[in-house]
Amino acid sequence: MKKTEIIKKNYEFKYFFKKGTYISGNFLEIFIFQKENVKNRIGIVVSKKVGKSVVRNKIKRYVRAAYTDIEEYVDKPSNILIIWKKKSSVENANYYNIKEDLINIFNKAGIMNK
Repeated sequence: MKKTEIIKKNYEFKYFFKKGTYISGNFLEIFIFQKENVKNRIGIVVSKKVGKSVVRNKIKRYVRAAYTDIEEYVDKPSNILIIWKKKSSVENANYYNIKEDLINIFNKAGIMNK
């Protein structure tokens, strides 16, 4: 299993918004910025408009868990910024839907081997 670093700095988030490639799915929007890193880096963003902190943290846990299951199939080192769509319903947010959405988006981006 690879070790993924977490993106926490505000200037890094802003840089990925400017320079990253945008790909959208059913629940998630992703900005991917490929760089010759040794490790993958991931950042997860859930807006306050989605719900209270309990709901936002639950979504972040689902996304993090889904990513760790898929992480071994990601072959290109990338900086990945995952954003929860504000208009997506939180009631449909479960681990399996998020994992399926991540797989579809990573396949569109071409960073995942099958």
